Amino acid sequence: MPPGTVVVTEEAVDGRLRPFLDTIILGKVVSRPAKLDPRVARKLVSAGEGEDEYLTVLGKTISTDDFYEGQGRLDGAVCEYTEADKMAYLQEVSQKGVSNMEMEALVFAALTNMAGIRSAVVCVTLLDRLKGDQVTTPKEELIAWQSRPMEIVARYILSELSIAEKEMSTPTIRKLAKQNSRLFAQSQSTFEDV
Repeated sequence: MPPGTVVVTEEAVDGRLRPFLDTIILGKVVSRPAKLDPRVARKLVSAGEGEDEYLTVLGKTISTDDFYEGQGRLDGAVCEYTEADKMAYLQEVSQKGVSNMEMEALVFAALTNMAGIRSAVVCVTLLDRLKGDQVTTPKEELIAWQSRPMEIVARYILSELSIAEKEMSTPTIRKLAKQNSRLFAQSQSTFEDV
């Protein structure tokens, strides 16, 4: 996906493209289904269609155990594969419907599914992994992108409210979305100063 694309996860998978979270409990591997609500996912995509200058798409999300080897990067401290190996893997998962990689969606989907909670995952892409590993987008643009998922979620929430609820909630939801973006930007800037 082009950088800045909002991806609504239709299926969270592990690095082997399985929609299960493997976790060790009392010394045994337990596989838990990682299921998201397809209806909520479709409505989230609809909330982003035609509204913005960026894409909002439905796709599979790979959740990995780490940022480097798990995501096929070549710039980590340990790397026991080649550029050709990485590209073959990325091409394969892309052809199988994977739109993005991150590290949380699989756990979130498995736990909310176990708890019986309808859920969805909304991410924004930082780069096209078929074109490289490094995030080179200027900080200001990254900060603008980080609010995109929250904007989509806010529109979805508003679409689910009654007219009376919308009138009462719209300013609050927009205010929360803006505060969330500012807080994230502040935390990033504090982290970079450390």
